Amino acid sequence: MAAQIDVIIPAVRAAACVGKALYSLSRNSVRPQLVTVVSNELDDDLPTHGLDVRLIRFASEHYPVGDRDVALRRDIGIWLSPCSHVLTFDDDQLAPPNLIEASLAILGRRPYCWGHYRFTDFSRYGLDALLALRPEQGRTREHPANAWHGWMSCYGGLFAAERQLVQAVGGFDLIFCGRHAGEDQNLGRRLAWHLDRSERVFIHEPPFAWHPEQRIPWGTPRYTNLCPCGHRLEVTRRGWVDLLQCRACPYFEVVRGELFGTGVAIPFDLDRITTRISELRGPREQTAPHG
Repeated sequence: MAAQIDVIIPAVRAAACVGKALYSLSRNSVRPQLVTVVSNELDDDLPTHGLDVRLIRFASEHYPVGDRDVALRRDIGIWLSPCSHVLTFDDDQLAPPNLIEASLAILGRRPYCWGHYRFTDFSRYGLDALLALRPEQGRTREHPANAWHGWMSCYGGLFAAERQLVQAVGGFDLIFCGRHAGEDQNLGRRLAWHLDRSERVFIHEPPFAWHPEQRIPWGTPRYTNLCPCGHRLEVTRRGWVDLLQCRACPYFEVVRGELFGTGVAIPFDLDRITTRISELRGPREQTAPHG
């Protein structure tokens, strides 16, 4: 059976930004089977540009939600995906026309791949003109691309894999929920060790993504389960990691422990969340977004 790929977008930015990412995916030589947007901040009028898009809203009493929770959003999309393969893609990026085609070609040979990034000034180009740029017209993230690097070069904004493999190794470790730093390198190290007993990963180009030089700010959370006025912290332990845990909400801070080992300190459990899924299908705004 041919691989089916679900692009998982853990959206934390405005609908206009996410809409541009969706437009870029709609212009791919091979379209994804599905795009899953995991966000509490977006509405059902999100433009699909002809793609099959699902919008997943979520809540939890167990995991911290509403502050740097991208690792949790990625895991939700992965666990709820109906496709054989997943590709995690950040909402401030744009997909060049061969992103899906190149990803599927690698996944036909290997069970996972880490992609590359080219930085450019989005304000200098119209959207279609930017998507037509050659990779070398952007600033490279890795030196060089298409080479072996240490696992610190892994970046969750462009990662593709067999969905069942990601689930088997525990997905993105939610010890990083609330940090938004390190969850991708952690997964990269675990996958490299699990499959190859290696500390190195291959960073591909293609696939690559266009990444803005200027930071695009996150939106304001519509839902959070965190205390609004400070936390009452006490020492606790998750796995082998010491934490300061709030007694009133799921908030925690890591105090001590190895965060880049071969295990998962806080695994994802689908039973610990509730979700509401909207199927967004059909032609919605087929022209390129402005800006």
